Amino acid sequence: MISKCYINCEIILDFNSLLFSILKKQNPDLNLSQNDVQENPKKYLETQELLVQNLSIIKPQIGAIETLQFLQSQNIEPIIYSEYSEQLQQYFPYLKWQESTDQDQGALFIDPKLDYCEQLFQKDLKVVLFKNHKLKDKDYWNQLLQNKKIPFVESWESFPWQDFKFQTKPIFSVEQYKVNECENAATQYWNTFLKLNPIEFTSQIIHGRNRGGTMLGIPTANLQINEEILNLTKNLLPGVYTGITYLDNVKYGGVLSIGYNPYFLDTPLTIEVYLYGEFQEDFYGANLRLIITHFMRPESDFRTFDHLIKAISNDKIIGRKLVC
Repeated sequence: MISKCYINCEIILDFNSLLFSILKKQNPDLNLSQNDVQENPKKYLETQELLVQNLSIIKPQIGAIETLQFLQSQNIEPIIYSEYSEQLQQYFPYLKWQESTDQDQGALFIDPKLDYCEQLFQKDLKVVLFKNHKLKDKDYWNQLLQNKKIPFVESWESFPWQDFKFQTKPIFSVEQYKVNECENAATQYWNTFLKLNPIEFTSQIIHGRNRGGTMLGIPTANLQINEEILNLTKNLLPGVYTGITYLDNVKYGGVLSIGYNPYFLDTPLTIEVYLYGEFQEDFYGANLRLIITHFMRPESDFRTFDHLIKAISNDKIIGRKLVC
């Protein structure tokens, strides 16, 4: 009978996205798919000041809050562990922080590191490997897990609860977090942001990759980036922001992405703005005045396309509350 569940912080909080955004800001040419960077980003940080300044905006992983609530409903104590627990626990007191132990025979262990999972598995402990940053590399995982009996999952939605004699499983809402409709654990801990000293510039709307409208159902205005804009935004981490915009002298609130679109494996820096309004035409070639006011989250390489959609939906809801 499972009485405790030890879970690595990385699969509860989107902590790695903040680390990698800081690394990318420090070195835009850095390839974050490099094995050594992904396995130990801490040693590449030039300073931890940016890390400490932005810890409060780290979001839960999609599905994590529902999973924690489910475990508690089954009288199972979820315990979170991390090498950064000292820094994190003051910002996330709703989580129980404790060092993991490999002596607890009545516990379930969930971790993204294969070597640690194998160590636990050899001790006849209950363990599940939660696929890590190499999620999209199918060949890597097929080779790595060949002839291994360790159970593994790609997301909380696909977790094999039945393999551990659970008669039920968590319920994941279609929209994940209805920030504008109700307040629960999920909405409370997603709804975080940092207020900034306003950053203002004007840029021309240009053609982008047309993903916003066709793939995501969220049309965005892609902005032309020049040296002045690069200089004004040089201290901003790659991520999602909110602000005030002026298009044809009409004021709109907006939520914007400044970064490298890691889910789509893009590399050039882009600035894309979603305006809160109804538009019947494109504005290619028009000038957009933008005033950036809040930082909501670092950019993230989501586990599934559905997770990406849910996160963007949350961004829109929270952004509207801040700037409209």
